[in-house]
Amino acid sequence: MAQDRPVRLLEDVRYFESAEPPQRGQRFPAYAGSLFDVPAGATALGERIARRCGQLDVSIGHASQLYLCLTASLPEGAIALSDRAAEAWHQVVLHGLDPATFNALPQPEKMAVLGRATFAVLRALAPAMANVLDEVQAEIAAAGEAFRLTLKSKTTKHYALAIEQTIPAHPQPTEVFVRAVHLATGAERVQKLGEAQFPSMAPSLVDRLAVTGKILTVHPRKSFRAQLDNARSQPLATADLEALFSS
Repeated sequence: MAQDRPVRLLEDVRYFESAEPPQRGQRFPAYAGSLFDVPAGATALGERIARRCGQLDVSIGHASQLYLCLTASLPEGAIALSDRAAEAWHQVVLHGLDPATFNALPQPEKMAVLGRATFAVLRALAPAMANVLDEVQAEIAAAGEAFRLTLKSKTTKHYALAIEQTIPAHPQPTEVFVRAVHLATGAERVQKLGEAQFPSMAPSLVDRLAVTGKILTVHPRKSFRAQLDNARSQPLATADLEALFSS
């Protein structure tokens, strides 16, 4: 029964399309891209939103994945829940949008429309988290493609350290950085440590942060999933923090 299922944090947002509201017994909606000329970066946008929201304990209920289905069958901006889900952890939500108007927009504005639609749906599903969603929306809109998600942080006697990853549009690799703040001076430095093939692989590269002397070493996770991801990625480089701040 639905009430017996656990409440989950948001993990993923994906964009679909349908000329008519999807019904049980019919084919599941297709990924957006035919009726709506959705930019290639939409998948990365959805992942940025979902993973940042998940870090801040945003939940839409029993589903961890939001499937936002664009449709002209609803008035512009209208939102409607659908029980059409392939799995129990999917939540399909319809969002009214006019294809002709959307398709005529330049790419950056299309991304902005998708972002606004996503947060409108999230506010409808998680009204108690409205303030958090406002903060995330502003953060992601301001950073754009340069958005970096913090994977791990550590404060030592001399430094505040954060390991961050990008979430780029496919097929660009995900970059992993260390952002270091020298506590005595407030100076900040950023150094790239490596790359992962896909954004979902980057967390496997980051578990424990160790600083020996002035050398930062990032140790990878050791789970079975992490071992698979690590086998497809190069180990992250160490960072000489003293040299980083002397440059």
